Amino acid sequence: MRAFTRVPASLFLGSAIVLTGLSVPAVADSSSSVKVTRADRSDAIISQAKKLKGKPYRWGGAGPTSFDCSGYVQYVYKKAGKKIGRTSGAQLAGKSVPKSKKRPGDILIFLRGGTAYHSAIYAGDGEMWEAQRTGVPVGRHDIWAGNYVVRRPAGGITISKAQAKQQSSTPAAPRTQAGTFAP
Repeated sequence: MRAFTRVPASLFLGSAIVLTGLSVPAVADSSSSVKVTRADRSDAIISQAKKLKGKPYRWGGAGPTSFDCSGYVQYVYKKAGKKIGRTSGAQLAGKSVPKSKKRPGDILIFLRGGTAYHSAIYAGDGEMWEAQRTGVPVGRHDIWAGNYVVRRPAGGITISKAQAKQQSSTPAAPRTQAGTFAP
């Protein structure tokens, strides 16, 4: 009886490449039905946020025709494949992230006296996607106050390999200016 087994050549070659420090792109088997969990869902979140630009603000609105701030954030996350709380206070759940480390897609929760009163989605470049107040439609606005904390909900969204390939090959849309105002 032999004390070793036969090693496929592809495994040996892959090990040799890793050991030598060379890198090669990963190749996915297109016939696989395995699901992939994508930890960074910022592209999906920002894409969903943009789709709702111009929708009216309505206190208590949770979509799809009108929104209040936390209803908008919850709706966008749900459409991107992640369930989160309905209120700004409930959206405080999740990983606390320093302001200096925030990334597009993170949730910004505005606090007054330790109480959450507004939530939005960080868009990058000092701006956020939000349902701000009556008379101001959903849009991309400057971050208008510094009294906020950053939350990154735990977990990823499950997508197929074909969806992952499509998302990674889709070019980013150009940034547009939207809205103004600071309450």
